Order: sequence, then C-alpha cells, then structure tokens
Amino acid sequence: MDRIESGVPGLDKMIEGGFPYPSVVLLGGEPGTGKSTFGMQSLFHEAKKGNTAVYLSSVSEPPWVMQSFLSEFEFYDQKLVDTKKLIFLDLGEKLNSGGGAVLKEIQKSVEMHSPKRIFIDPITAIQTILESKMKYRKFLHELIMYLKGQGCVTFITTEYSYAQLSTSLDAFMCDSVIMLSYIELENSRKKYLEVLKMRGTNHLTGKRSLVIDKTGMRVQPEFR
Repeated sequence: MDRIESGVPGLDKMIEGGFPYPSVVLLGGEPGTGKSTFGMQSLFHEAKKGNTAVYLSSVSEPPWVMQSFLSEFEFYDQKLVDTKKLIFLDLGEKLNSGGGAVLKEIQKSVEMHSPKRIFIDPITAIQTILESKMKYRKFLHELIMYLKGQGCVTFITTEYSYAQLSTSLDAFMCDSVIMLSYIELENSRKKYLEVLKMRGTNHLTGKRSLVIDKTGMRVQPEFR
C-alpha cells in the first residue's frame, strides 16, 4: 500500500509510516483540540515538497482569517500561498444551494488545481444543510469515491465527541479516524491524539500526548 507522510512529527511511527494513499481521514474532536492545526500543518508539509494542497472552508470565513491564525506557526510559508502551492477556497456561498452545488464546487476545485492533499473544514456545516441522513450519506459517499479516484489524501473535520463518533456515519465511511481531545489533569487541560481507525494499517492504539507550540503540532511517543 502506498503511503505519504503526515507532516506531524511522531504520528507516522504510529501508522506504519504515513497515511494510506489515496484515502479520506476524519479528524474528530471538540473545538480547540487542534483539528485545524493538524490539517493545515499537513497541507503545508505537502506544499513544501512542491505539490499542490487545497484548503476548503465551509464556514463562510474569508481566507485571510485562517491565514492570520496560521502565520503564528513556523510551518506557515506565505510564499507557498503566493505561488498557489497552497490554495485557500471558500465553500460558504454554495451551502445555501444544497449538497449537489457543494459537491460540484469541490470537484471543480480539484480538477482545476490537481491537489495531492485536501482539507475540508468542517464537514458538519455541509451535513447541517442537508435535509435527511440519507441525503448526507449519498453526498458523503459520492464525495469520498470522487476524492479517492482523484488520487489524494483528504482530511475532513467534525466536532463529534467520543460518544457521538462511535455511531456517526462519517466515521463508518471514512478510511481513517483520528480523535483529538483535551483532558483535565491536575487542574490543567492537556491535549491528546488517538488513532481509532485506519484501514490497511496496523496502527498503534491508545492516547498519545500532543504538544502544540510555535513549531506546530507533534505527537509524544507515549501516554503521559
């Protein structure tokens, strides 16, 4: 099985060298656990290798807002944005037109830029606009099959908790599920990462401590 590096130090040792390629990775976790940092760090890792990566926002937020937040990290490189190796796009205007319009916009972006990695943040905004679970299942199936057919690794985020994730359609249909969390220990909160699912991979299980600082995100070698 082909694999590509995650771009998150410490993670590849847990997943036999990297993400299966192509595949779709669900990043779960409550707000503030580091999902956006994870996805963007991986996109910049790909862009620095000379390949194209695309960030698709579904929250109607202008690209400069995300870029301003990311510029605090050392992995951020404005030159890669200026030269369109990392492309920021907004799906917000298409949400009111339904799932079909969103899917067509994603397909248009992929065919235009041929990215090797894609980040859709968050998928829950798209789920909200669809009227039924069946419509969302159909949308998600078509999206996953299309993206894998285009030969890329795609990250999608959701704000599910552990309890919600275990019964979610997203977790069932995606190739991989990575859960980010923060746990209160000794009057402070610490962040953790856990690989819950990765098809075709003998991945390590259990929570691993996460460190997020100016350099970005890295996974500690064992639970602490």
